[in-house]
Amino acid sequence: MADNGVLSANQKRAIIALLNNPTIGEAAKAAGLGERTLTRYLADLVFRAELRKRQDEAMAAATAALSGLAGEAIGTLAGVMDSKGASDAAKVRAAAVILAERRKVAELDDLAERVAALEIAQRGTR
Repeated sequence: MADNGVLSANQKRAIIALLNNPTIGEAAKAAGLGERTLTRYLADLVFRAELRKRQDEAMAAATAALSGLAGEAIGTLAGVMDSKGASDAAKVRAAAVILAERRKVAELDDLAERVAALEIAQRGTR
């Protein structure tokens, strides 16, 4: 397991593999480890904390990319007004999906802030 909070090279490879593969079996194979070893790593609190941190970082990057597309989606909607192409309906649908997903991200960000505030308040009452 993680000695003194420091991950081994195998554990670091396992985290990368878990981030890039949909199953434990595929992640184990990609990392050059056995499934039992990877399962044992997942039981380690330090390993899981680092994995969660890396998952959160990946999600933050995806969220930032999605936020960047909101302006383009609005531009697509505006472009539809002037477009004479047959694919206007497809463009509108894609733009609507991007905006809907951005709204979901905003809602999740709001919830995350509220949970964080509650956690801080909870720590203060102990």
